[in-house]
Amino acid sequence: MQVREPLAEVGAAATGSLPVPLLARVGAAVIAAGLAFDLAAHTVLHSVHDELIGAFPLGEHLAHLIVVVGMVLVLAGVLADGIRMQRRLGRHKERE
Repeated sequence: MQVREPLAEVGAAATGSLPVPLLARVGAAVIAAGLAFDLAAHTVLHSVHDELIGAFPLGEHLAHLIVVVGMVLVLAGVLADGIRMQRRLGRHKERE
C-alpha cells in the first residue's frame, strides 16, 4: 500500500499531475503572502491610523497591489512555459 503526502495529493489533484512552472509557483506564493497581508490589513492593522488614499488606508492598497503582482507573475510563468513548449513542439516536428 502506497502512502502519499496529503499536500502532494492536493497538488496533484489541482494540477492534474502536470508540472507547474517555477515562476507560476513563485506567483502563487506572492498571492498567498498578499492575501495574508490583506487579511491582516482589514482586521488587525485596521485600527492603525494610516494615510488614506481615497476611502481606504495605504496598507490595504499595498496588500491589493501585492496580490495583483502575484497574479501577473503566475500569468507570466504560464505564458513563458507555453511559449517554451510551443518552440519544443516546433523543433520536434522539423526533425520528423
